[in-house]
Amino acid sequence: MERVSNRAWSRHRTIGSAVRAARDGSIIAVAAGVYHEHLVIDKSVTVLADGDDGTVELVASEGPAVAVRSGSATVHGLTLRGAGADGVTVAVHGGRLDLESAVVSGGSVEVHGNAAARLADCQVRGTTGTAVRVGGGAQVETAGLILEEIGGDAVVAQDTARVALDRVRMQKVAGRGVLATGSAVVTLTGCDIGYTTGAALEVAESGQARMSDCVLHDSAADGLRVTGSAPFGSDWWTPLRPERGGDAKTGQEGAAGGVRAERCTIARAAGTGVAVSGNGQVALIGSTVEGSGGAGALALADARLALLDTSLRAGKQTALALRGRAEIRMSGGELTDSAGNGLFAADESRVLMDGAQVRRSAYSAVHLTGTAVAALLRCTVDQTPEFGIRASDRSLLRVFGGEISGAGYGGVQVDGSADAAMQALAVTGSGVGVRVDTPHRPLLVNCEIREVKRSGLEIAPGASMVARGCTIETVGGTGILVDSGATPMLQDCTVRGVDGTGVAIWEGAAPEIRGLTVTGCAKNGVYAADGAHGRLIDCDIAKTRYPAVFVGGGADPLLHRVHVHDVDEDLNLAEGAAPTFSGCWSTGVGQVNIPQSDPPARSAPAPSAAPAAPGVTGAPAGPGASGTETPTGPAAAESDLESLLAQLNDLIGLERVKQDVSTMINLVQIVKRRREAGLAPPPLSRHLVFAGNPGTGKTTVARLYGQLLASLGMLTKGHLVEVDRSTLVGEYVGHTAPKTQAAFRRALGGVLFIDEAYSLVPAGNSSDFGQEAIATLVKLMEDHRDGVVVIVAGYPDQMRTFIAANPGLSSRFSRTLTFDDYSSEELVEIVETQAKQFQYAVDSDARDALLSYFTVQPRDEGFGNGRFARKVFQLMTERHASRISQLLNADDDDLSTLLAIDLPEGDPR
Repeated sequence: MERVSNRAWSRHRTIGSAVRAARDGSIIAVAAGVYHEHLVIDKSVTVLADGDDGTVELVASEGPAVAVRSGSATVHGLTLRGAGADGVTVAVHGGRLDLESAVVSGGSVEVHGNAAARLADCQVRGTTGTAVRVGGGAQVETAGLILEEIGGDAVVAQDTARVALDRVRMQKVAGRGVLATGSAVVTLTGCDIGYTTGAALEVAESGQARMSDCVLHDSAADGLRVTGSAPFGSDWWTPLRPERGGDAKTGQEGAAGGVRAERCTIARAAGTGVAVSGNGQVALIGSTVEGSGGAGALALADARLALLDTSLRAGKQTALALRGRAEIRMSGGELTDSAGNGLFAADESRVLMDGAQVRRSAYSAVHLTGTAVAALLRCTVDQTPEFGIRASDRSLLRVFGGEISGAGYGGVQVDGSADAAMQALAVTGSGVGVRVDTPHRPLLVNCEIREVKRSGLEIAPGASMVARGCTIETVGGTGILVDSGATPMLQDCTVRGVDGTGVAIWEGAAPEIRGLTVTGCAKNGVYAADGAHGRLIDCDIAKTRYPAVFVGGGADPLLHRVHVHDVDEDLNLAEGAAPTFSGCWSTGVGQVNIPQSDPPARSAPAPSAAPAAPGVTGAPAGPGASGTETPTGPAAAESDLESLLAQLNDLIGLERVKQDVSTMINLVQIVKRRREAGLAPPPLSRHLVFAGNPGTGKTTVARLYGQLLASLGMLTKGHLVEVDRSTLVGEYVGHTAPKTQAAFRRALGGVLFIDEAYSLVPAGNSSDFGQEAIATLVKLMEDHRDGVVVIVAGYPDQMRTFIAANPGLSSRFSRTLTFDDYSSEELVEIVETQAKQFQYAVDSDARDALLSYFTVQPRDEGFGNGRFARKVFQLMTERHASRISQLLNADDDDLSTLLAIDLPEGDPR
């Protein structure tokens, strides 16, 4: 060991003297004091402060305080001062330096060439330029380093340098926190970089950076700025998936290149939170960007930005923006509380979002312009005063699944020369549901528009689109508005429960409408304004307060095989109207004006591809089968009895119900035969109570029961009229009896099915108008005892209360059929039936997973039985579509096979 002291008796009065005298591996102990010298180390020695009696301070009169040229040196516990604040205090140009528990003051640390350095628990402060500079092929590791009061950049890595920063804290930095340029690679773990004048982290040229568990905060510029980087690779998205090409936690193999940040926070940057431009490529994984003065994340030029389970929050501009030819892919995560758009894509940019959330943006949540292309898969958009999604200019939008809610202007707007394809999207609680104003033909498939304030679907003047299998309900205005000159194609759509007209067709518009169901409109079902055109084919219109169809002057729509029912008046024509009717018919209508044709046979196929009722295999479905009345023509021939019984037996589950219905049919047959023989028939009560939870097939059995009685000649038509409290009970005195009588008249010759009948007797309200409806029903049942069958349905406990509410009910409803909940195995059968109907297959593993899934679901009041199973099937097809869309070479088996991974997670209710 060599000892150094500045006392007169010391062998070595300078550290340099001791180093020159020492052998490789020697330890040099330095006593407290100030040493004015330029220390050059070219061998493997350890220099350490000796004892705790004071500070060892090494001050250079010129040049670096410590210069390492070769060997492997350790310097521990010293305070090092350079010749000036703008100079170099520690220089490592060869060999290796371990700097431990040291303070570097008034100058920088430079490591160049093939040198290596490690800075552990050190401090660098008070420089006017860069604090730590690493160049050439040098390698530097730091642990517990503190950098503060830096006049330039804190850490600069250039050329082919490698720098690892572990638990580094930076603050009061006049330049950038960290800069990686050239082909340098910087790794940051658990670092805190704050209060920088420049970007907290900047990567340029072909640099790379890896961050994990870091915080970049309060920079006066951008938080993370990338103007160029080494690429992730030709397929820059799959390397970020652990199962395909790399480990998302370690960053090995496929994750090479670019800038990668895991579990990091970028907060309160005065500029952009994450700015990527040039050929920069960035991946943020499980990270948060919040409180940015500019955009949360901005991608420009040819940049690539990947966001996995990452949140961009509370920015003062747009949360996520891209321009030029930039491309962004986002999986999971959220864009919330932005003062601009949630997502803004312009120019030739591309964006893919899967399972992301966009909430509470001050402008439109998603805005596309230029020729931008965006695909949104299973995303949630919520709360914006403007549009949920707006595609404008020449942009292209694709949406699969997901929900848009609370959009003030509208859920989706497609305008300019934009185009769009949307499937399985739900729009709720917005101004307008979907508005199309483009010369292209956007596609809307299996979408739901609910609880919107104005129109559900608007097709602007001269515009066109295709809508298939869509549902529009609970709308404050018009269900579907076809504006002047518009030429949309609407197929198998449903409009119900709207406060205005179901479908409004304005002057010059010529829609092609097929398989449309309109019910429960406060005004007309279909309104064709003056000069309107178009064709309505295989449509069903019911329960409108105004005439079901209105045709204005000069309007000439074609109505082919249109069924109107359960309305006071089916048609109102203005002077000069010129509609054409072909194969139309009306039932349960007070005033019939439509030229009548014979209805199609019961076995005719339905105009739409709507799923059958739960558990039904091959159930008949003519026009109206999915509505409230099923026309059957004259009484079905007795030869139909076998077919109808087969349909009953084909229903999944319901064993007790099947037995009870068969018993009643046998009794009816005996009654018929005794009457034909001139014998007195046994007592027969055809009115029934159906007690069971929702989704157990009550409506389906009621429809079959009416057809069975018609086939036996006990009913003249056998059709089903489904009503509830709102159909029977009026809003003021004297209003209830006429409403109840009208519903009863529509059911004559068939079945009056009263769903949730217990609601006619609200608990604790003896003065409710429901009692008047019950009294009216009881009298009508007596007056028309052979002309109608009344079935009341609801929860088992509530139905017992209902029957006890009026003495006339208990005498007329003497038989109750109990609909048991479906077992887990039966629910699986329902899913398999649905799958077969839509040409899917459920593999054996998926079937086992379905059985386990249904077994653990809570069977509370919210459980929907068959409806729940159909919901699960729908969600499986959505997840299947998302999975298959990411396969480059999907074959027919891939397209039609549902796997266990397609099951929804958790309770889909």
